[in-house]
Amino acid sequence: MPDSLPVPPADLRRRIREAFAAAAAHYDHHAEVQRAIVADLLAWIELSAPARLPTLDAGCGTGYASAALRTDDAPVIGLDLADTMARQALRRGEHGIAGDLECLPLRDGCVGRYWSSLAWQWCASGAAAAEAARVLASGGVLQVATLGPDTLRELREVFAAIDGAEHVRSFEPPDAVLAALRHAGFRSIRFKQCTQTGFAPDLASLLRDIRGVGAHTLGDSRRRGMLGRQAWQRLCDAYEVHREAAGLPARYDVLMFEAIR
Repeated sequence: MPDSLPVPPADLRRRIREAFAAAAAHYDHHAEVQRAIVADLLAWIELSAPARLPTLDAGCGTGYASAALRTDDAPVIGLDLADTMARQALRRGEHGIAGDLECLPLRDGCVGRYWSSLAWQWCASGAAAAEAARVLASGGVLQVATLGPDTLRELREVFAAIDGAEHVRSFEPPDAVLAALRHAGFRSIRFKQCTQTGFAPDLASLLRDIRGVGAHTLGDSRRRGMLGRQAWQRLCDAYEVHREAAGLPARYDVLMFEAIR
């Protein structure tokens, strides 16, 4: 088995689903970085999927990528863990259903392309890769963008100076995802690592954007209470050393993968 993080327990999966469900109505307002990563993945991929088989947009959110993926001969199935996200995709005019990437409600070999942008970081890569391999037809292609361990590194560092609680989620390293893909039977694997950066005028706005897309669910070591006023001010002051001309940066460690089933 690949060396990866353990499968999240059911209560954590529930919290992840609830966070994204709550964010669905205002997700697009906060999702500038997420849209940029979709564009990065679209620009980087090389492989074409088998003709006439559907594309699965796994973790479709509000359906932004689904619209870009649709072709005349290949419909798109949008799927998201949060049913309210899937309904937002329907309102956009895309096909959206609720489902878990670790247990897809699809039959074996039914899709020609498995696409996923910024959903695998909320899964165990071994489970997600196995399900992707199961639903892909032979010769089908996988195209995934996920987040690596350096995501929001500055935010993690300044919080660590305040207390020992978990404030920023940890993500799998690229070697773990590559091992999961190989174990699931994928071949001709391509990989690229890059950085995408969002900016905010202040730390409160930066954290609001993270929460606004539902990306704030943490494990059992998370802090339960609010930071005090003095601790919050120390946090803001510490983050100011990272300020750039465009504002306070939120850097995302983006891992992109392409492979053949």
